[in-house]
Amino acid sequence: MPPEDSPAVCGLGLTDGEEDAYFQLLELAWTSRGYAQEDDAAHHVLGWPDQVQGDMQLECQLVTNGIGLGGAEVDSRAGVLAPGAADWRLLLQVSSDDDAGWMWGDLGRLYYWIRERDLRRCAFDAAWLILQCG
Repeated sequence: MPPEDSPAVCGLGLTDGEEDAYFQLLELAWTSRGYAQEDDAAHHVLGWPDQVQGDMQLECQLVTNGIGLGGAEVDSRAGVLAPGAADWRLLLQVSSDDDAGWMWGDLGRLYYWIRERDLRRCAFDAAWLILQCG
């Protein structure tokens, strides 16, 4: 399911009550997959991220267009580029996993993102990596 702060959900214009219900649904989905807590290993290909620190689609869009995150609020191009954030898709999520001997920061996750058009062309060299950790 899309994270609550993703462009896919933000664009729905949910009321406060609907946002609360959606957040509860996300928590239910997490536990129904057998994860006891958010730092459990959660590896998967495609779909939506189990994010640690917040939405990454806008980050991918801005950074790959030359806007550093520290300057996005003052760069006039950020508003023009923002709608393109919805074009970014999660390609691969790899969690810290003691069984595999992987530790990304403090129980973090690696997220590989790719634009929809690049995924369709199998242009994996256009993928973007983001590390998030708690």
